[in-house]
Amino acid sequence: MRNIQITGNKKTKSYIVSRELALHKNQSYTLPQILDGMELSRQNLMNTALFIETNVCFSNWNNDSMDILVDVKERWYYIMFPYLKPADRNWNVWLNDYNLDPGRVNYGLKFHGKNITGRNDRLNAWLINGFTQRMALNYYNPFSDNSLQRGWGFDVWYSRNREMNYATLGNKQQFFKDPDNFVRKQFYAGGLFSIRKGSINRHYFRFGVQSESISDTIFALNNQYLGKGRSSVQYPELRYTFHHFQLNYIPYPTKGHSYEFELLRRGLGGSVDLTQLMFRASRYWEIPGKIYFGTSMESHLRVPFNQPFFNTIMLGYNDSYLRGLEYYVVDGVAGGFVRNTIGKEILNFKVKTGLKSKTHAYVPFKIYMKGYGDMGYVYRKNISVDNRLNNKLLYTGGFGIDVVSFYDVVLRFEYSFNQLTEKGLFVHKSDGR
Repeated sequence: MRNIQITGNKKTKSYIVSRELALHKNQSYTLPQILDGMELSRQNLMNTALFIETNVCFSNWNNDSMDILVDVKERWYYIMFPYLKPADRNWNVWLNDYNLDPGRVNYGLKFHGKNITGRNDRLNAWLINGFTQRMALNYYNPFSDNSLQRGWGFDVWYSRNREMNYATLGNKQQFFKDPDNFVRKQFYAGGLFSIRKGSINRHYFRFGVQSESISDTIFALNNQYLGKGRSSVQYPELRYTFHHFQLNYIPYPTKGHSYEFELLRRGLGGSVDLTQLMFRASRYWEIPGKIYFGTSMESHLRVPFNQPFFNTIMLGYNDSYLRGLEYYVVDGVAGGFVRNTIGKEILNFKVKTGLKSKTHAYVPFKIYMKGYGDMGYVYRKNISVDNRLNNKLLYTGGFGIDVVSFYDVVLRFEYSFNQLTEKGLFVHKSDGR
C-alpha cells in the first residue's frame, strides 16, 4: 500500500477520515485483506454519521503496490429547523388515545450543529414550548487529544410541564393537567468523558446532578411518585456505558453484531437510591437474495426493588417496546425483551431533488418488507391488579414495510398482533442515534 488519497472532505479534517480506515499507507496486505479492509473502512465512515455517501477503492495498481482512494460526500452540518412533535410516547398513542389533540404537541426551534470544528464534534441547542417547556444545550467532542482517542462534553437542560404522567393504571399512563400552574420541574447539569480506541469499542463516563419537583396536587395523587413522601429530590447521577458496534450501518443494520452494557447509579444513599444494570445485544445475518435475519435483546435490573414511580419506567417508552403493544406501558424493576425480524430489500432507488449540488442532487431510498415476532417480561413488586401485563410473558408479532433514507431517517409501517387479541397499524420514525 503506497498511499491513501482522501477527496470530498471540505469541512472534515483528513485525519478524522483516516482514523476510520482499516488500511494504512506503507503497509503490506494480501488482496483479500485489501478487499475486506476497503469494505470495513466504508462501513466505519458511514457509521460516523458525517457523510451521505462514501466510496473506498484502489487505484494506480502497479505490480504489487497500489494506492487507496477514499471519496466522501459530506452532509449539511448546520441545521436550524422548527420542532413540531406530539409529547406522547409515539404517534399511535397521540392518534388513538388523544384524537390528535394539538394541546399535546411540543413546538419550538432546534439547532443541530455537527462537525463544528471538522473533528466530528456536535453542538445542539433546543428551545421548546407547548406540552413541555424545555431549554437544552449540549456539546460533545469525541476526539479532543492528539491520539484521537479521548473526548469530553457537557449537557445542561431545564424543563417544566403543566401536564404529567403521575401513575400507571391498566398499563396505561395516567395524566393530570393544571392550565394555570406547572406541575413538574426538572433540571440537569453534567459532563462526559469518553475513550474510543479504534472504531469498534467505545467507553463513556457521565456524571451530573439532577433535581425534580412536583406540585402538591401531583403529590396528593401519588405520594410515592418521588418516593418516601417527598415532593422534590436532588441527587448525583453516575453512568458508565460500553458500546461495541460492528454493524454495516448502525441506523438500519442487516449484517454484523453489537452489544452495550451500562451501569447507572442515582443518589448516594440519600433521598434517591438506585443502581441499574442494562444490557443490549443484537446480531444480523445476510442471506442470499437481499434477505436478512436479525435478533436483538434488552434487559434491565434495578436494585433495591422498592423504587419510587419515576424510577420504574421500562417497557413502552422510547425504543424499548414490543411491536403490537405500543398503546401500553409496563413499569418495573427487572425484565427485558427479545425481537426477531426477517426482512428482504424489495426496492432501491434515488429521487432527484432539483438542487445543483454534488452531495444533495438526489435522495436515496431503500424499502424492506419484513415479518417479526417479539417476547418480553417485566417484574414489579406489589403490582396493582389493574396492571395485568406485569409479571407475565408477553408476546407479539406482525409484518410491515421499512423505508430507509439518507440522514439516518427510518420510517416503519407495521401491522401487529398481540396476545390480547388486538391488532392494528403502527407507524414509527427514527432519525439518527
